[in-house]
Amino acid sequence: MEMDNQMPGGGLEPLRSELQVTAQMRNYLLLTAKWTRFLAIVGFVFIGLMVIGAFTFGAIMRSMMANFPGAPTSIPGGSSVIMTIYLLFFAVLYFFPTLYLYQFSTKTKAALLYGEEVNLAYAFSRLKSFFKFWGIFLLVILAIYALVFIGYAIGSSAMG
Repeated sequence: MEMDNQMPGGGLEPLRSELQVTAQMRNYLLLTAKWTRFLAIVGFVFIGLMVIGAFTFGAIMRSMMANFPGAPTSIPGGSSVIMTIYLLFFAVLYFFPTLYLYQFSTKTKAALLYGEEVNLAYAFSRLKSFFKFWGIFLLVILAIYALVFIGYAIGSSAMG
């Protein structure tokens, strides 16, 4: 059994021949591009709704509170401003991975339809950015959970 593409450390070295995109791979990539385009468009719609919701939250809450007799006419403690900032923060946060998905979709489709290697390379760089974004986001969330857990453990031991 000959392993001529083995490197001394046991890893594989790059193949010497050019990578060929088969018809099956092309189909999979085109279907992936269609689904990622759909997901990106839906993502942009929801981002738009978050932005609209951010600026109308106060008015919606005031109109809902007006329906309850004896309810205060204003939202206490500036929660309207806090909610606006919160929604705008998440709209901006979700904008970038949604944009990466959309760029992956459009560049993949263009690359496969016109045989452009540059567009396919750019498409995969956008896909990499999409997963890198969500990976970093997950690490941040896990770190926050860990800090909350540690804080809870320290608080519990200090109280009891």
